[in-house]
Amino acid sequence: MSKIRGEEMSRMSWLIKETKKWVSGGIITVDQAEQITSLYPAENKNRLIPVLLLLGAILLGSGIILFFAANWQFIPAWGKISLVVIPLVLFHLSALLTYENYPRLSQTLTLLGCIMFGSGIWLIAQIFHINAHFPNGMLFWLLGVLPVAFILKEELPLGLSALLLAFWVLAEQSSSLLIIFIAMMLFSGVFYLTYTLRSSFALVVSLISATIFVNTEIYLILTDNYRFDAAGSLIPFVLLLIGSSLVYMSKHPVNEYIKNFTFVYRFLGVALTGASLLIMSLEFFAADFIKMRQSGAGYALFWVLYIVVAFLGAYAISKRSTDIKEVLKENYTWLVVDALIFIVLLVPFNEITLMIIFNLFMFIWALLVIISAYQTQNSLYFILGMIAFNFYVLVEYFNFFWQSLPKSMFFIAGGAVLVLIGALMERQRRKAVLAWQKEGGTSIEEEL
Repeated sequence: MSKIRGEEMSRMSWLIKETKKWVSGGIITVDQAEQITSLYPAENKNRLIPVLLLLGAILLGSGIILFFAANWQFIPAWGKISLVVIPLVLFHLSALLTYENYPRLSQTLTLLGCIMFGSGIWLIAQIFHINAHFPNGMLFWLLGVLPVAFILKEELPLGLSALLLAFWVLAEQSSSLLIIFIAMMLFSGVFYLTYTLRSSFALVVSLISATIFVNTEIYLILTDNYRFDAAGSLIPFVLLLIGSSLVYMSKHPVNEYIKNFTFVYRFLGVALTGASLLIMSLEFFAADFIKMRQSGAGYALFWVLYIVVAFLGAYAISKRSTDIKEVLKENYTWLVVDALIFIVLLVPFNEITLMIIFNLFMFIWALLVIISAYQTQNSLYFILGMIAFNFYVLVEYFNFFWQSLPKSMFFIAGGAVLVLIGALMERQRRKAVLAWQKEGGTSIEEEL
């Protein structure tokens, strides 16, 4: 566990702190400490430049497209084709010329070239009056951008490829096996390149796109094959399973050895789980879930998805440890989530009972996250658990007292509750930081 905490710490801040101890202990001199730290230069965490370049690329690309659209009817056919081809070539050529001296600018120009390629698909189709299946344009755009990401090994075209893949699935609106197979093959390529580049940005976009893909296909399968009108209301259940699987994948050794990958999986997993439990505690979910159980519409599909997530979790955990006691100690929060899903799928609860179960469990889950974070000194889980628990309290306060209390009393009591919660959170945070510092672990400030 100390190894994991050490990997999550900022290596540079740890090294500086340790060299100060060595200097004060007389082990090394100040000059030697400076020589040691100079061997490990601090990473540049200034994200302002790439963010500005990315926003500039998006705005510039949007402006060019809007300019073409506004003046399209006044431009001759040869001019239209030139306006599509010339900027595309210029952006990629400029990216090539600036690659050595201005790599961030080069990546931005490459992204602009990829955006121009996509806009060119629809512009060319309009010039020659080509009537085609609209989602095919998204697919051709994707097939043009993904090779650029493979060849240049750049994360911005890769992130755009992942987004285009999700948009294509949404636009296609098909649950056919061919579409699912093609999407899975393309996602395999996207994730392979994401891990090759070790890009946290591409991982975030890819995981979100994959989540959209899974939910879209399950929704379409339920509506197309089972004619289940309330399929959209069951998406939180799918998101809960996906959230658990992301947390399990954060424990896989391959993610622990790539910077920020464990953090991305944990953050998205906890966020999806917490949001899903909140939505599932509402009345409409219980009613529609029972309706699905009674009609049998796609009920086996949820069992299959649950079994897949369970096997994925077992595989990811086993790659890290085979000691059953250690497995239970480190994963009891998520094993409890899996147990809840198993019971809900197995036992035919009525609507009221199901609502009560989920309303209670979302608080239990938040508390388990906080307790687990305190035991393992995981500051990310600690903060997210505290946020989730207090947000649940606030939501339930609105649900129960908005109608029953006078509005003045409602806001006075609500304000008092929020102040009390804030004070308790600050107290618990300070206690956790002090305890972790005494044990030699990392504080919340250091990890974030």
